[in-house]
This record gives sequence, structure tokens and C-alpha cells, in this order.
Amino acid sequence: MPSEMPKMLIKVIAIFPFLKVTVNTNIIDLNEYLQHILKSTNMKCLTPEKALSGYCGFMAANLYARSIFGEDALANVSIEKPIHLGPEAPVTGHIRIRAKSQGMALSLGDKINLSQKKTSL
Repeated sequence: MPSEMPKMLIKVIAIFPFLKVTVNTNIIDLNEYLQHILKSTNMKCLTPEKALSGYCGFMAANLYARSIFGEDALANVSIEKPIHLGPEAPVTGHIRIRAKSQGMALSLGDKINLSQKKTSL
């Protein structure tokens, strides 16, 4: 896990607009969904593991990746488990992706959209 966020990435956060991906999955566990996204996108989680432990019905995590071309991308995962829909309700929420180039953000968004359609069983 990266110990500190690169300075260039901080500039990306401040300047560049984001791409918003709606969570559309059949995964019913918050941690399982996060691990599925990490595995399918090869991103690293910047949020400490201790902050993600426990269960309260919602989760927020920051993910980071660098392409083979040196482009940085940051994703903010904001998900929840809607309690009013019962224990078997799927995870809902949004993922916001920021990157210096629009192509990097779109590519990562497509990868997330394709991966969340699959079951994690």
C-alpha cells in the first residue's frame, strides 16, 4: 500500500473533473464488493484496513492506480447496504474516478462497469 499520495495526484484531485460510476452489482457484502473492485482493476486501497473493519451499513474508501504510461488515477468508493431492503439486498452506491487524462478515467470506468456485472461467487 502506498505510504503517501504522490504530489501530482493531489493536483489531479484539485483540478480535474471526475467520472461517476453507479454501483450495479449482485454482491451483497460491502467488503466483498471492495475486494472485487480492487482485484478487477488492480488498484491499491489508500484507506487503512482498520478504517474498513467492522460493519455499519456503509463504507467509503480511496483507491489509487498508476498506468504503465505513468498516469495516475484516484477512485473514491462510496457504498452502502440498504437495510430497508433486507439482508439479501445488493450493495448500492457510486464510484468517482479522477485522472489527468479523460481516457484513463473512461478506461477505468469501463473496467469497473464490466467487472461489477459478474458474480463474486
